[in-house]
Amino acid sequence: MRLSAFRIRNFRSMIDSKVNYLSSDNITALIGQNESGKTTILEALHSFSNGIISEDMLRSDSAFPEIACYFEFNDKYLKDYLDLEKIPNGLKKKLEKKTGIWLERSWKTLTKNTFRCSDRELVDFYENLSESHKSKVETIYNNIKQINDETNELRGDIRFIAKDKAELLKETEDLSKRLNKTKRSIDRAKKPDLIQVYQNEYEATNKIYIQKKIDLEAILKVLNDKKNKLEAYGEKDQLAERFLEIKRNFDTELENYHKRNDELLYFENLQSKTINPKEIELLANNIEYLQIEQKKLHNIFIEAQNKLDFIERVAEKVLAGKNTRVAESEVKIELSKQKEFYTLEEIGYVLSKHLPIFEFFEDFSSLLPNRIDLADLFDQNISAEGYKAVNNFLSISGLNAGFFKQENDRILKQRIENLNGEITIDFHEFWSQKIGKQNKIHLNFELEHYDDSIPEKSGKPYLEFWIKDNYERLYPKQRSRGVRWFLSFYLELKANAMSNQKKVLLIDEPGLSLHAKAQQDVLKVFDNMKNDLQIIYCTHSTQLIDKEKMFRILAVERKEGEGINSQSVIIDSKSLKTANNETMMPVHSVFSGHIIKEKSILKTRNLIVDNISTFYYLSAFSKLFSKNGEVHYIPSNGVKEIPVMTNLLTGWRTDFSVLLPGNTEGQKVFEELKSSIFINDIELCRNKLILMEVEDIVDLFSKFDFKKHILNKRIGIPESNSEYIEINNLSGNYLASQFASMVDNGEITLNHLDEETTSAISKLIGLIEISVNL
Repeated sequence: MRLSAFRIRNFRSMIDSKVNYLSSDNITALIGQNESGKTTILEALHSFSNGIISEDMLRSDSAFPEIACYFEFNDKYLKDYLDLEKIPNGLKKKLEKKTGIWLERSWKTLTKNTFRCSDRELVDFYENLSESHKSKVETIYNNIKQINDETNELRGDIRFIAKDKAELLKETEDLSKRLNKTKRSIDRAKKPDLIQVYQNEYEATNKIYIQKKIDLEAILKVLNDKKNKLEAYGEKDQLAERFLEIKRNFDTELENYHKRNDELLYFENLQSKTINPKEIELLANNIEYLQIEQKKLHNIFIEAQNKLDFIERVAEKVLAGKNTRVAESEVKIELSKQKEFYTLEEIGYVLSKHLPIFEFFEDFSSLLPNRIDLADLFDQNISAEGYKAVNNFLSISGLNAGFFKQENDRILKQRIENLNGEITIDFHEFWSQKIGKQNKIHLNFELEHYDDSIPEKSGKPYLEFWIKDNYERLYPKQRSRGVRWFLSFYLELKANAMSNQKKVLLIDEPGLSLHAKAQQDVLKVFDNMKNDLQIIYCTHSTQLIDKEKMFRILAVERKEGEGINSQSVIIDSKSLKTANNETMMPVHSVFSGHIIKEKSILKTRNLIVDNISTFYYLSAFSKLFSKNGEVHYIPSNGVKEIPVMTNLLTGWRTDFSVLLPGNTEGQKVFEELKSSIFINDIELCRNKLILMEVEDIVDLFSKFDFKKHILNKRIGIPESNSEYIEINNLSGNYLASQFASMVDNGEITLNHLDEETTSAISKLIGLIEISVNL
């Protein structure tokens, strides 16, 4: 897996770096002023790998970092790394052709972090899955709550109606008794007027009695209806009560778990900021207790969660019309057969085993020592001086501890002598420095034994190292700081490149103590090992920037106008023209140095162009038309910077012409130069200012050639070539450098281009030749 891009949030001066892509050729250079945030990027990537941060890495608002990296799978797909049985069906198809993945590490405290898959496609799928499940569960809960509310209301109604029924029964019984009593009074009465009184009373009471009987019958009907409705809910009624009780218990346990977790996080944060030993010990005891309690609460919470999951599944089936007992049996069977699907965290964990190792190159932490005891190598004593450097040295030599156990001393010494020659030859491929005029340094190691001057080690073997030239043989510590650094650097990179484990090497300011020529050697080592190592480095040095590979650059600078706490921003290679002059100083110096070294600015035949892409294309066109060296192309840092270049060349009293793109910016600069440099001399402007007919030099290519030789894709492109590059956020510098490289290698010749392209290029070259008086 190869690191392709990164995004850093809340890390030192970096609030949000946005997504930044690394160079496709495995070498990325970070440029910028001091305190711009270059080292911050290296440290953040290292923290992504090892999960370790310190308090000084936090921003002033104490927000915790989130670092995401995008990895390409080379010749594999994401599905090749995962167990397909643990992938939800709806996701499997999405993974079939997925060739890369975003992974993210985020911190909750200084000591706790989460590593997960943060790829938008997978996150969206899981979020949709979660939302779908949440929506389903919410529907089940609402239905259950409605059942519970309705059955509780029915029970309440039944109780109320039953009370009314009891009252009516008592009233009717009382009225019945009164009627019987009145009837007896009528039978006993002798006087007609008294009989009439009783008769009237009887009729009145009977009328009330009859009404009460009617009311009672109505209440009994309502009561029976309510009871029938309640009975109709059947098992759903009991299930609702059970469901809600389990849900209440789950909510309680979740709240308890979160409270204890928050409490634990608070004490862990407090401990990370405490320096008093007694307070640290006290906090450690509290944390240990809380961790034990948290584990108990977590187990209780998981049990409550499982119960809730079970009852939710049962409820879904019962609501669909199934018997509770049948539903429970089915759910138990389903759960026993259910596959455990990956979580995003589990996907992150599985993929973490296949990631390259991120290593911070430790400048002088492991220089090659003068000597090291073999016992320290056999015992893997990493604290021994120079242990890592010696291990690197032996790895490059293809040696292990068993090599030094040869019984025949003569054979052993001969093999060591042969190895010394091989290592020196390999080293000389990269170290071009000489002592005096001819002498180059050589690396040697020898197997020796302690004499009696050190009694406790007498007779014990050790390895001795030398860095020698034709004049003298010196121990590593007797050599210059620069030589020792380069040797340590070479051993580290070479050993890493030879290992089976893919690595991302993070290097802060390589070669600070080296001569300019030796710094060029550092870049040579990078180029040699880029197929086996991915290298990201910070630099201020012009010697560590390859003018032919500007696509390697990421510029880092502080956002203007925000004072001391301003955030860092990253500018990719295709947007370098937006970087400020201080940030771009190493790049400007590279081209200035190139101009001086290669005599690219002469008295005549100089052509200023708008950017490095145009420089690449024109260099390639010159080679295609066999015009090498006839015109000296000088790239500016964007169209708007061309007037600065013209002023510089004017000050140097050199003759020059200017090639401008035919877009709006080019036309504006054309008018500016016409008045400021050429003083509205129409004839001079016609000779020295070339305004292309196309908006960008890449538009000289026909659609066919653009797709075949620039994009290497078969696609439909309705817009212009330059618009396609801009719309799709492609690196114009990279595409141009790739084309130039293929022309240099002979992979593309004039015969490979169609007539439309060659005609357009030929016409432009003709205009340039006229302009520079060829």
